[in-house]
Amino acid sequence: MTKKKSFDKKNLSITNERVFSAVKILISILIALIITFIVLCFISEQPLNAIMTIMFGPLKKARYIGIVIEKTIPYAFAGLAACLLFKAGFFNLGCEGIFIISGVSVAAVAINEKLAIAGLQPILCILAAGITGGILMLIPAFLKAKFNTNEMVLSLMLNSLYAGIAAYLVRTFMLTTTTSTVGSKNYMATAQIGYIFEKFHISACFFLLIAVMIVLEIVMNKTKLGYQIRLSGTNKKFAEYSGINSFKLSMVVNFLAGVLAGVGSACHLLTQTSFYIPSVSVVGIGFSGLLMSMLGKNDPIATVIATFFYQYLQEGASVLYYTDKSVPSEIIAVVVGIVVLLISSQHFLRKYREKKLLKEGLAEHD
Repeated sequence: MTKKKSFDKKNLSITNERVFSAVKILISILIALIITFIVLCFISEQPLNAIMTIMFGPLKKARYIGIVIEKTIPYAFAGLAACLLFKAGFFNLGCEGIFIISGVSVAAVAINEKLAIAGLQPILCILAAGITGGILMLIPAFLKAKFNTNEMVLSLMLNSLYAGIAAYLVRTFMLTTTTSTVGSKNYMATAQIGYIFEKFHISACFFLLIAVMIVLEIVMNKTKLGYQIRLSGTNKKFAEYSGINSFKLSMVVNFLAGVLAGVGSACHLLTQTSFYIPSVSVVGIGFSGLLMSMLGKNDPIATVIATFFYQYLQEGASVLYYTDKSVPSEIIAVVVGIVVLLISSQHFLRKYREKKLLKEGLAEHD
């Protein structure tokens, strides 16, 4: 009985890596809000009211929370894709391009009258986007594994290439004639995903995200593949010496990351748009996923939670902008910037944790 209590207490201690990360994030947010309040004192006539609006404004109306939940979904998928890549030690930054090019697959299926079957068409859109993303994400991974090309540079170049290809395909094969915008025709009504809970903008995509998050958490921490991913991310050479096939692992991880990015693109397009514009619809989400993964310390559950709070703060800033025009909506960049700097710092709170570890070690020895 005593051992069990000791074990539980240790798991809740700051010496536990996950607990330390959570505490670090919370303190970082608190410091960022304090600094933001100081900035607001110079630009707002009511700084206290302004900071309270950022913190609690989205809770005033159900539709505000609905907007937060709706925006969280695609960004969380992008974050999970980046989380998977970074955890394995890969620096493929191609999620942005995957989001854009996968949108073409979504639009191609969504405007097809022959596939206009309620319940089936959205699933086909998601599958098409996921397969497209998975296959195209393999290109920089394959070239890195076989020819040692720089995957970061190549994936960034492919982002621009995919954006150009997406624009060409939409302009050539799907272009709408109703507006001058380079966008696709309207989706079939059977392709769009409606809300299960209208008040909070909760669709089937929300439950899909939760399911993916749980599965990814289990895979990362309870399976052989997850162990290989973590070992590869920690030390690639040691992973190879341990008998892990680095080429196979690279292909699997990059394919899965591409699938996640493609699915995230489909979820966004089928719930928040009625047609696809390559230069607008999903631009920026893939790159934002890198930030979401960093905020979540490459942990699936933490990444989704971090994404929710990021969108929450964004909505808080939007609510503030409507009530106080003197405060720019970009003020939230101050909060996010400071949080990222503190979380990414290797030294922030590190000495305190080391002292705790030393104290616990000496206590156990005694």
